[in-house]
Amino acid sequence: MNKKKNAICLWLIAGVAVCAILSCTQKPAGKFAKKKCVECHQDAWVTFDENKVVHLPVAEGKCEECHRPHGVIGGVYLKQDRKKLCYTCHKESLAMVKQKYVHEPVKDEECVSCHNPHASMNKDLLREKEDDLCFVCHAKGPFKRKTTHAALKKECVFCHNAHSSDYENLLFAPANEVCEKCHDFRKNAFIKKHAGYDVADASCVSCHTPHSSSNDRLLREFIHTPTARMECNACHEPGDTSQIAEKGAGLCYKCHAKDKKSFTQKHIHLPVRRGSCLDCHSPHATDNKGVTLLPDGEMCYECHEKSRDAFRRKHIHEPVKENQCLSCHDPHASENTYTLKAGGKSLCHRCHERKGFAQANIHAPVKAGRCTACHNPHASDQKFELNLPEIEQCYTCHEKAKVLFDRVNVHTPIREGSCSCCHNPHSSSQKDLLLGAKRKLCFKCHKQMLDEVANGVVHPPFKSGKCLTCHNAHAGNNQFQLTKDGGENCYTCHYRILDAVDKDRYRHAPFKQEQCCSCHSPHGSNIKGQLNRPAGNLCLSCHESIASELIEEEYVHSPAHKGECLTCHVPHSAGKEYLLTGDTSALCKQCHDTGLPSFAEAHNRIPVAGADCSRCHEPHAAANESLLHKGMHAPFKNKKCGECHE
Repeated sequence: MNKKKNAICLWLIAGVAVCAILSCTQKPAGKFAKKKCVECHQDAWVTFDENKVVHLPVAEGKCEECHRPHGVIGGVYLKQDRKKLCYTCHKESLAMVKQKYVHEPVKDEECVSCHNPHASMNKDLLREKEDDLCFVCHAKGPFKRKTTHAALKKECVFCHNAHSSDYENLLFAPANEVCEKCHDFRKNAFIKKHAGYDVADASCVSCHTPHSSSNDRLLREFIHTPTARMECNACHEPGDTSQIAEKGAGLCYKCHAKDKKSFTQKHIHLPVRRGSCLDCHSPHATDNKGVTLLPDGEMCYECHEKSRDAFRRKHIHEPVKENQCLSCHDPHASENTYTLKAGGKSLCHRCHERKGFAQANIHAPVKAGRCTACHNPHASDQKFELNLPEIEQCYTCHEKAKVLFDRVNVHTPIREGSCSCCHNPHSSSQKDLLLGAKRKLCFKCHKQMLDEVANGVVHPPFKSGKCLTCHNAHAGNNQFQLTKDGGENCYTCHYRILDAVDKDRYRHAPFKQEQCCSCHSPHGSNIKGQLNRPAGNLCLSCHESIASELIEEEYVHSPAHKGECLTCHVPHSAGKEYLLTGDTSALCKQCHDTGLPSFAEAHNRIPVAGADCSRCHEPHAAANESLLHKGMHAPFKNKKCGECHE
């Protein structure tokens, strides 16, 4: 018995130990608990749930049918491209895009343009009620005129397929079959309303608009007179729409006799010449002025299809852009080529005022009325519908200019191909068709140059705007399009400077090299003499060794210190070395009075009035106050002149 008790106790102790050990070990990691999307997106769910129609995946809480739970990149949570996503379930809808006519949103695979992907108050998850949805893209005007088709009270899909169709205008059947859904073509009442003619095989929309009209009986906006009067027998055999009283234009001319006469002009439009009036006009009614089958431009492009492509250019003439071919062309006949309504510039001046083309000086093509010599009347990739890039257009006549402008330095407007920057291409009150007086014209771009020197010394040609005194307006082989090279240009006016050159032995390097602009500003300066800098700084910009002396040496000659180089030197040429204004003795006497006792004392009472000062003195700077040369003879240095001189 005791053994049994002991065994039980041992088992109990072992069990407690195991529990203790297990309680100290880490709990195994649990799995993530999968939460439903609506636990976070409650507001969205409430919104969806309030709608009458809920998309099936939403209703079943299967958000992941369309969305990824984590996304691919921030904000992109759809499983695949939105345009393809719908077809993963609606595979049968793929067939829609293969039909002949496809609704634009379907073609662009933008299902969500019309459908809400989650929920809607409208059937088929439509974003709006059916007709309201259609009017998001389609203008209401054509549906709100005086007489409204009864079918409009139903829905657009009563006649149209919302997605695609094998029939024009997305109709669910050929047009007449759609009409026959409501109208019985065989009833006597129906035939009576059509002047006793059986029109079952005729096209209903050739006379009637399917939506609304300003006219009674839903007749289209522009009605052929016999149709308006219900006088079908004016053109058709009695009771039979398939039989015409007379074929070709002869039938039309029975009423339009006056027009026939006006059509016998020099240039006749091909359909008129062939007598094919119905190539352009409806015999019954249309929504286009002149009872044409299509609006103006669209009608023309039926034959002139290549022109449509040719007119797809960067710059399009306004009438072409607005499809108003008849602004310029007569659709029937004209005495002018291309059946134009007027010849030459007369046609252009119907829109473009003559005033801008009739100033004192008129460009030759304008004078001759040849607007198309420069402009394409329809469209071009060039601004102003030019036939060629602007400068190339000008070169077609101005061939010599092209050669003259092929120079090293070219004026910016020429380089950029913009002749009209300076010239009016039509007419001008100024010579050479300039846009304004020469002075104003140049300063239109270069005004800053004038502003910079306005309060200083301005070069007279620049001040008076006679820029072409020095510059070529277009191009030149010299810098800045100068008419002559370097100083040659300056000497045209400043020729007197050259008078002394032959006499003078020494010439200033810039003057010798005809580099006048090294020292002078050609337009003007706030410094006397039109100098580029104050005289001292200007000279030292070349004479660097002297500049170094003035910095390094302790004592500087007063004129050099003040930057008054011209006190001693002439700027252009001189008979004396270093371009001095005179002999050194005479030159120094201008400032130094040799008669003063102090002067004699300074020179050890030796008479030096006629001596060459530069033999002892530095002209610019030195280490000693007397500006003496660094290397001095010992007796001279010690002022013991008597050792050498009597």
